[in-house]
Amino acid sequence: MADFTQAGVTDAIAHTHVTHPNSVYGSPITPTGGALWAQVHMHHGFFEAGANTNPASFYVQTALGTTGEEWTTVAQFTVTDATVVDEVMTGAESAGEVLLAVAATAGFAANDYVYITDVTADTDDEWHQVDIIDANTSIDLTEGLVNTKASGDTIFSDAEHFSMQLDLSGVARWRVIYKNEGATAMDTAVWVRYIEVTDIE
Repeated sequence: MADFTQAGVTDAIAHTHVTHPNSVYGSPITPTGGALWAQVHMHHGFFEAGANTNPASFYVQTALGTTGEEWTTVAQFTVTDATVVDEVMTGAESAGEVLLAVAATAGFAANDYVYITDVTADTDDEWHQVDIIDANTSIDLTEGLVNTKASGDTIFSDAEHFSMQLDLSGVARWRVIYKNEGATAMDTAVWVRYIEVTDIE
């Protein structure tokens, strides 16, 4: 079985809130010498409830040269156009907790992803997968909270994760951009991370 040498996890777009209409352009990334591919993970969440009739998209782009703007889109990921619901947590929860107490659970379902905002610091917002729903009692997660959450922090439905393997053969630069345009788009959060594989042993 082959062993892969890979670099550490790096941000292509830092965890950020995006108020529509707006776009976020990740800085151009020069592949590490000898890199074969990058595994790119795109995280998307909402921090506004309502109908998302102008869904946003991630665009993964490459360039063959080191200067200029000769970018080519090699992959596009469009987020859901679902109507987003939110639910305020009714109690404080410690890091590691998986049962999040709420008063209502309509609009949330097992195996879906959620985005949990933190009124203290946006950087403490989190993405999670739902394990089970205890109707009108709790939204239970598959993994524990990373950060402590307070009563009044909000859980938003319809978060998403996208992933792709980006072939770096002949690529001089690459980047990810996120476009959240349109009058009826929703305020969102994004975080794009990647790992490069540099050789196979």
